[in-house]
Amino acid sequence: MSTLAVPSERFPISEGVGLFVGIAAWDLLSAGEMNLLKSALIAAAGALAWYAVRCWRATGRDKRH
Repeated sequence: MSTLAVPSERFPISEGVGLFVGIAAWDLLSAGEMNLLKSALIAAAGALAWYAVRCWRATGRDKRH
């Protein structure tokens, strides 16, 4: 029977929220208005990229030991 691999890393929710707040604040300070959709899309992409890097590094760590 095959078993599914369970990812050892949790999804970086706090980092995504931090990215969202930072991008929304930058928009507000630089342009005087917030584009929440753009902020949410960039934050989601950044959180997914960070999750991918963390998973990739975790698999590399498992292979070395």
